Amino acid sequence: MILDARRLAPDMMLDVDICIVGGGPAGITLASELDGTGVSVLLLEAGGRRFEPATQTALQGAVAPDSPHAPPDMYRRRMLGGASAIWGGRCFPLDPIDLERRPHVPHSGWPIGWPELEAHYPRAMEYVEAGPYDFAAAGALGTDAPPAIAGFAHPDVLDDRIERFSPPTRFGEAHAARLARSASVRVLVHAQALRLVAPDREVEALEVGTAPGRRFTVRARRYVLAAGGLETTRLLLASDATRRGGLGNQGGALGRYYMCHLENTLGWLRLRPAGRPLAIEYEQAPDGSYVRRHLTLSPAAQRRERLLHTVFRLHHPLIADPAHRNGVLSAMYLVKDAVLPEYRRKLAAMDIAARDRLRRDPQFWARHLANVARDAPGVMRFGVDWTRRRVLARRKLPSVLLRSGEGAYPLEVSAEQVPNPDSRISLLPETDAHGMPRLRIDWRATRLDYDSMAQSMRVLRAAFAASGTGDLQFEEERMVQETRAAMPVGGHHIGTARMAASARDGVVDADCRVHGLANLHVAGAAVFPTCGHASPTLTVVALAVRLADHLKRDLVQSRLAAEPRSVAELVQP
Repeated sequence: MILDARRLAPDMMLDVDICIVGGGPAGITLASELDGTGVSVLLLEAGGRRFEPATQTALQGAVAPDSPHAPPDMYRRRMLGGASAIWGGRCFPLDPIDLERRPHVPHSGWPIGWPELEAHYPRAMEYVEAGPYDFAAAGALGTDAPPAIAGFAHPDVLDDRIERFSPPTRFGEAHAARLARSASVRVLVHAQALRLVAPDREVEALEVGTAPGRRFTVRARRYVLAAGGLETTRLLLASDATRRGGLGNQGGALGRYYMCHLENTLGWLRLRPAGRPLAIEYEQAPDGSYVRRHLTLSPAAQRRERLLHTVFRLHHPLIADPAHRNGVLSAMYLVKDAVLPEYRRKLAAMDIAARDRLRRDPQFWARHLANVARDAPGVMRFGVDWTRRRVLARRKLPSVLLRSGEGAYPLEVSAEQVPNPDSRISLLPETDAHGMPRLRIDWRATRLDYDSMAQSMRVLRAAFAASGTGDLQFEEERMVQETRAAMPVGGHHIGTARMAASARDGVVDADCRVHGLANLHVAGAAVFPTCGHASPTLTVVALAVRLADHLKRDLVQSRLAAEPRSVAELVQP
């Protein structure tokens, strides 16, 4: 059942077995996994069933003056389904090395092993609708699938990996019908968690706001915070009545070790010959899901060179630069800049220098228009295909990938970031309409982050040179400068309530239970001790499935479940 919390009587007390805070992929996965198990579940979503700009303002905050991080509300959505409403759908798992304690990566190492995480990926793939759990090109596309780059082979580079794409699944839409007819799961929208009451070793209650000045209280046997890497930590920080620095902050890790992934477009891969066969476009697996090839350095190369995990994808030139002379790219830029405010915000946050440098050219707009006019038929064909495969299709073509007639491709580079205790989020004196302190983001990268990206490019260059299939070209000095201009992926909020074996080193334990609190858990990317190389959503869902299994054993087998008061009966007519 899905209900609007604004219809609850003020100061009401709700009793349930499990209270989940956050209606995004992690929270909805948890609720779905617990549905029908005999426990009562209350899922709280601060936004509505659909996007409402008025509720989005609660996510606003501040960014440290010298941090290039995007505004805190930019890549999030306060609504049922959370950020999956704007998710691009990229799915691929972490690798075993990502969970290892690596001597060259400070603060690395997960307190769970790879088999324990991997066991939950197949179930997670069902939730994200991205096909089977198989991320080898031969397994996904068949043994006769062409190689990523014909003739390329080198032991330092893995070129047989793929990433899969969700339709993308909008969790709020995809699971609304099931949640609405559930007899054991109640969803309350417009219910913003305000404070966890935890005077001792257990959470006694959760205070929730429905509108300024209107509140109710939830009393549960278990609480799970699944509100994302920023909001989950915000609630833990704001619930600090008796503990220094927030709940679970015995070791000082809460809000620290904040990671994204570093991204930039670096160098030019020039194939030899220019027409060498390669798989650059999106391909479709037999189940219909789109897949894309990428290159990554082998675990042996990472250990030998002391590198962070980095992914390379062949890309198109900077879309804002009309020098690419491509009508489709120019048309895309003109449309996005003119009609998509979110794209303009992204440009402002992440591409100021390049965009403004280009726009100082008095012929900037004329050159883009000339590109479009020069290839008008091609632009029209692209528009028809894009409408069919992207706009109208449920399983959408993820993005634009264009083959280069000159056989030259810049590399889109996405890199792991070191968990850095000085990279952090904290609370501001300013509050939102409910009185919750807003967030201040002070995201920071380290020299190791930048040096690793640069050295990874050098290793890849050597591999292409040895194979004779292409030249990875870059000016050393300029490449080093450009790695230091790499930007954080704004939608990946990772590590702020990290998992560790002891309270000295983290916020939650190996079961994602907050250290020192017997009945409080965290689900989401906030618990990742390291961010690895992969977009976090698939792993977030896998960990949510794992946590659901733990809670089912904990509650069902312990016979702690009791008949709760029905939320339906508490709603005023």
